[in-house]
Amino acid sequence: MVKDEEIYLGGKVLFKSGKAIFLSFSAPLESKEDIFYLSRGLKISIGSTKAKLIKLAINLVRRTARSRGRRKGRGIGRAIDFKIPRAKNFKVSIVPTLRRVAIFGHWPKIRWEDLREPLLEGRERISIIIVLDSSASMVHSMTEIKSALEAIKKEALRYRDRVSLIVCKGSRASIVQHPTTNFNLVIGKLSKVGMSDFTPLASGMYKGYLLALNEMRRGYTPVIVIISDGNVNVPMPRRFRSVQRCADPAVQSVLEVAEIIARTHISTVIINTKHREIEYGNVINIRKSYSSDVIHLPTGTEVLMQVAKITKGNYVGLA
Repeated sequence: MVKDEEIYLGGKVLFKSGKAIFLSFSAPLESKEDIFYLSRGLKISIGSTKAKLIKLAINLVRRTARSRGRRKGRGIGRAIDFKIPRAKNFKVSIVPTLRRVAIFGHWPKIRWEDLREPLLEGRERISIIIVLDSSASMVHSMTEIKSALEAIKKEALRYRDRVSLIVCKGSRASIVQHPTTNFNLVIGKLSKVGMSDFTPLASGMYKGYLLALNEMRRGYTPVIVIISDGNVNVPMPRRFRSVQRCADPAVQSVLEVAEIIARTHISTVIINTKHREIEYGNVINIRKSYSSDVIHLPTGTEVLMQVAKITKGNYVGLA
């Protein structure tokens, strides 16, 4: 049996069931514990809906980006949870530390393994930039996407976070909704997005990148959420300086834009609405392709996972 780390090319499997998979290509997430501390209350189980997993992925990146915001000084912010300390010097979260001591019954002695560190959420405002593939195959995923946005709306409004919508349709992408704090506007427009046989995902990602730069200038921390099945078929009209990764120009364009996003360290979430398991017989060939930075005849899942790997983002695969 092939290990998950081999199949998913270095992405850490944070959650996996028959219906979905959640991978992290982000270096700061060092263990499975981190994701569950950050998502307390969002209990992930085999019976969970796809919308809950989308919500979890977006909230994880939002909270991580907020706690590391550029304008936030170290130690500033309110404690939203706690975690196991990993550094030698850290601030002790008193209540969860004493709670653990009480549970294990060795009060008043406090052991090193009892110590807990507060997880701080800063004052940074987040701008969620949704890049939506509107190909015909996406029609059955709209309900989950809208439910996820409804779920994060309340917390986002409390922090005055913004949301925008870019639709990849026809020969090019367009900004359907510029950044706004009114989540209802975006949720309403999701219901009116028409479907197309063409998927200019690279164009949508590049527009999302430009919009993210503009939001950064306005003082927001951007998070790009790419929602697609990975079956791209419209390349960018021009090439960016990059190595040749794929013979398919549409896929090559997507990977080139992913490299541009990676250079600016913008947080990303990639949601694959048609995830397919990689077959055992293909694993070796896929690993060789990635090791030489060239992908031959990639599937939609391989394309989106490579985008997640390049941008060091989170990947949600919905079966």
